[in-house]
Formats: sequence, C-alpha cells, structure tokens
Amino acid sequence: MSFYALETWIPLPDKQVDHDDMIRQWFAYVETHQKEMFPEWRSARYFKEVDRETGDLSGRYMMIFEYVDREGFQAYKERRKDWSGPYAEYKKVDPYQFFRLDTVTETFWESEDEQRWLTF
Repeated sequence: MSFYALETWIPLPDKQVDHDDMIRQWFAYVETHQKEMFPEWRSARYFKEVDRETGDLSGRYMMIFEYVDREGFQAYKERRKDWSGPYAEYKKVDPYQFFRLDTVTETFWESEDEQRWLTF
C-alpha cells in the first residue's frame, strides 16, 4: 500500500527563475542518487496549479511523493532528519530556499482499494 506526501507552496517574490532552476537541479540530483539515498521512494511528481477554465497560473506548486509505505516514509525522514552524511550534499539542492515558507502545506495519504483503480 503506497503512502503519499503532498506538499504545496508559492515561490518567493522575484525568485521564480531561481525556483524553476532549483527544481530541475533537485530532480536531476534525486534521479542520480535515488537508489542509495531514497530507496523508499516510488515516485516524485511536480505540478503547477491552474485555473480550470483559463489555464492561468495561480502561483502555487505541488509535489506528490509516493513512498512504498508509511513506514518507509518515516524511515527516510528519520535518516534525513539532521541533514548529515550524504544528506548534507542533498540540502544544497533543496528548493525550500526559494519557497515562501508561510505558504508551505503538507498532507499525507494512504492508497485505498488499489484493486479498483483504473488505468487507461
């Protein structure tokens, strides 16, 4: 059963270009180091919020992190909690430096009834 962490945020004013660049660096870093640093992760997906009618951007972004399970999420967070070891280098590509921290939200979800899910 997968466990999902959803994070949303708004970039700092006048830092959109830096934000976008750091997100690309972050994805490249995670992809390169996934097996040794993020083995509990199944996926990481990135979204921008848009108006459903016009497609205009709201300015809010979201990432969905999929973990193998809640225990895997907790093991990862425990291992990374003080940013030591290889996570010291990872912190250099942490995009939070370009987030308005007062806008960050985090919610958690567990998959349910996966046998009923549809993929087309």
